[in-house]
Amino acid sequence: MRVNYKFQRLFIQQPLSLNREIEIEGAQVSYLVHVLRMKEGAQILLFNGQDGEWLAKITAIKKSL
Repeated sequence: MRVNYKFQRLFIQQPLSLNREIEIEGAQVSYLVHVLRMKEGAQILLFNGQDGEWLAKITAIKKSL
């Protein structure tokens, strides 16, 4: 098992696959933006307990209305 400390990890309940866009909402967005201070272009490891870990890139952060 390889451990990579370069990327933050985030658990999501959505299926993961290659080239899939995932929309993250609510408390997870707040955690990414305000706690981890991630910005557009940042990379993160996503996992869901079923499909392994996937390297993802934040492509957009939308402001609340």
